[in-house]
Amino acid sequence: MNYKIVSLDDTKALATAMMKAYSEEPWNEKWTEERGIRRIKSILSNFESFGLAAVYKNEIIGGVLGFIAPYADEDFFFVSELFVVPEWKKKGVGKSLLFHLEKHLKEKDIYTIELISIEENVEFYKKSGFNKGDVNTMGKQIER
Repeated sequence: MNYKIVSLDDTKALATAMMKAYSEEPWNEKWTEERGIRRIKSILSNFESFGLAAVYKNEIIGGVLGFIAPYADEDFFFVSELFVVPEWKKKGVGKSLLFHLEKHLKEKDIYTIELISIEENVEFYKKSGFNKGDVNTMGKQIER
């Protein structure tokens, strides 16, 4: 398996892998190719976006995508997506993507990673060295 820095040229392959990843538990989401491509483009089009892909036999099997977020006294990296195709889950791909991400971020003098996670994935992130932060995530569903 190899890891590579992604570009907009990888959009369709990243979208395909992401859609596969989210088609199973706990998400069971039904993505269209158009929406998957739109999601990937929206992340990779952010100011100072960055991503890595796990590649096996020329196929993207996982990815971590996000952007550098400048703050008062340091930059941090916000992970927008971390996904692994179903047949590669629980084989260390996600953990390895985070490891390689950290390596690249250190080269950019970035030492903080933040993300939003569903409850089912909290244990995975804890095993990868993440802790629940002081910030609460809040949302509101607007009536249709």
